[in-house]
Amino acid sequence: MTITRKYIRQCRTLFPVYGNSERTFLNRLKVQINEHLDLFPDLSYEELVKQFGTPKEVIMEYYANADDDYLLKKIDVSKKLKRFLLFIAILFLSYFFYESYTIYQALNLIKDQQIIYEKEGPVEETK
Repeated sequence: MTITRKYIRQCRTLFPVYGNSERTFLNRLKVQINEHLDLFPDLSYEELVKQFGTPKEVIMEYYANADDDYLLKKIDVSKKLKRFLLFIAILFLSYFFYESYTIYQALNLIKDQQIIYEKEGPVEETK
């Protein structure tokens, strides 16, 4: 894994919400890092961090310069999405438990039933 990829991946994991603006920011950062690495090809990861800052510092700076309305909107959308997914998960679990219960009831009914075998032979006609 290249040091650029490692650095960008660590930055991306620090975003609580990831959208188009964050993707654009990381793409620009990646271009800057690659240009810097073209000038200094033997640069180590630690030297890259000294030059650009830790991923945490980079993300904190991004949020310090970001539009407040954009951030609030993204956080609101994220909350709504999490609530929706939680609702879907609860519905799925409820359905799963209901189906499990009905299968359990059916198995109990089957256990209580006895199977009676009748010996069948030739049918005799009576007159």
